[in-house]
Amino acid sequence: MSDTFDLRYPANGSVLSVEGLEVRRGERLVVFGPNGAGKTTLIRLLAGTLPGGPAFDSAYLPQNPYLFRGSAGFNMGLGLSAEEASRARQLADRLGVGDLLEYQASSLSGGEAQRVAVARGLAGRGPWVLLDEPLSAQDEQDRMMVAAVIIEELGDRGAVIITHDRQEAAVLGDRMAVLVGGRLLQEGPVDEVFSLPAGDAVAAAVGIGNVIDGEVVDAEGPLTALRAGEMTVWGIGEVPTGHPARAVFGAEAVTLFRGREGEAGSARNRWVGIVTELRDLGQLVEVVIDVGNRVVALLT
Repeated sequence: MSDTFDLRYPANGSVLSVEGLEVRRGERLVVFGPNGAGKTTLIRLLAGTLPGGPAFDSAYLPQNPYLFRGSAGFNMGLGLSAEEASRARQLADRLGVGDLLEYQASSLSGGEAQRVAVARGLAGRGPWVLLDEPLSAQDEQDRMMVAAVIIEELGDRGAVIITHDRQEAAVLGDRMAVLVGGRLLQEGPVDEVFSLPAGDAVAAAVGIGNVIDGEVVDAEGPLTALRAGEMTVWGIGEVPTGHPARAVFGAEAVTLFRGREGEAGSARNRWVGIVTELRDLGQLVEVVIDVGNRVVALLT
């Protein structure tokens, strides 16, 4: 199940003019772009808090959720059924704020308030969830925990997630839409958008990077090994063995050597592949290598 939207705001499209934005049930669409790109305008049109958008049955979590006077638990339960409120409390426990629900909402930190709002937003069972910068107030220690809860609890629901953060986009997204200057420049799988940006404007917005999906097969201290086909990627992470995972690394971090594996370099991650494409980026050259998965390197 999917829906395609044409979105304009105001009517002349001077702030936002997007044609053919596709959202699919069961997929997490990340809308990525710099500040001022029109991301929040887009999600507010979908949520119906700006005029001119579609009638979209969704739960909406704004970037700065407003908390009324009263306890955090009171705020979390507003508008929820008894079953949904119970579920929101369970989610609050998983998000580490269950013991704060009796406190006054005004006493919560920004990260705590956002996690309470995330619990409320995920508690419903509607087919779509709209999240505007859902990790923006979280510190580094809590970001991946909150992201994991969001991914698990969305289940087979569709989601539109707004972010300007590359790591957040790579972790939360199945597909990615790049918005620059109120215009949709590229939409596709996250790994494709990061590794094969459609033009200079997209490359400038997202950078050029690598996103590899696989399964965790080993761990050594803080390092985790992900297997993707015949390719193994070691990185820092805490995903348990046997679980799906995603490795993200910049194209500028990849070094190329001629010859077979082991003949040059001392890096833990070494792969053998064939250069399939070269792209002139002015002062840089983008090199696409087939190692069983697509890997992109940036060279001077």
